[in-house]
Amino acid sequence: MFREDDFRWMRDWGFNFARLPMDYRLWTDTNDPLKIDERKLQPVDRAIRLGEQYGIHINICLHRAPGFCILDSLDPGVTGIQVTPERTSLFTNPHTLDVFVHQWTVFAKRYKGISGNRLSFNLLNEPKVFNIAAEKVSQAIRGGDSSPELVGQKVRGQGVKDYTRIARAAIDGIRAVDPDRLIVIDGFDVATEPLVDLAFAAKTVQSVHHYYPQKLTFYEAEWAREEKSLDAVPSWPLEDTRRQILANRETMENFFQGWRKAAAGGASIHCGEMGCYKHVPPRVTMAWFEDALDVLNQMGAGWALWNFRGPFGVLDTERPGTKYQDWYGHQLDRPLLCLLQEKREG
Repeated sequence: MFREDDFRWMRDWGFNFARLPMDYRLWTDTNDPLKIDERKLQPVDRAIRLGEQYGIHINICLHRAPGFCILDSLDPGVTGIQVTPERTSLFTNPHTLDVFVHQWTVFAKRYKGISGNRLSFNLLNEPKVFNIAAEKVSQAIRGGDSSPELVGQKVRGQGVKDYTRIARAAIDGIRAVDPDRLIVIDGFDVATEPLVDLAFAAKTVQSVHHYYPQKLTFYEAEWAREEKSLDAVPSWPLEDTRRQILANRETMENFFQGWRKAAAGGASIHCGEMGCYKHVPPRVTMAWFEDALDVLNQMGAGWALWNFRGPFGVLDTERPGTKYQDWYGHQLDRPLLCLLQEKREG
């Protein structure tokens, strides 16, 4: 499932990180979630070997984990994206948490001894409060905080506590098997808010995802149809129809205030994914990346695009107006690649 050419080209272009977002159901028995067919992990083994061969750090991520996937928050009637949602909640079901930890202990045993410079574990992709059970909202209301704002704060706070508990359980399970494994923890609320209680844990990295502002980066994206669309093709800085600024370099820096504070305190920060969807015009994409990468570089944060190939990447993006270079049968966005290389060196 992984192409050797991708690893070769990443290396040749000067990059050294590849995140593998995966679905646990590919190797897990649907009738017994504690039973894993490790033969189906052989493609992951191969990716790790290719990473070693080409000097690419491999980051294994549970994009769909037992009891949670960010895609389950989408309304298929609006987005047209059909998924099979999780039947239990990682945030509230103790057995599901056991299954989640078991996934990571299997990986820890399988890859014990591989250096943290070569391999890291990304526990859970984009945790979000929607998986908090409805009874917790009721508890907040019964506690006397009946306003929507206060209820929202209580539910969000409970979500952070639950996610911290989940992350600690997975970290403890991994550490019991492999004390030296590097572990990546996505920020809470779709990887936008650092997990303060674990920000300085040993051999951990906090991961932010950079799609600010989503009205620009997710312009005409299928999964973002529930958001109010822009009245015109986006610009950067982002403006409304009256030429009022909605977002710019300054507001982007404000968005990262909590992450800058964590980095200044000594936390390791990495941007696990970022980019502009294929419908954002090339000149706007380039202008956004100029500021986005500068802001991340100022924090000392490494970064990765959501795609290598595909609508957020540098190959085969299908972005209208792009002057592509033919690259061994692929369409290469050379200007974007050159900008990424320039900002990497900066």
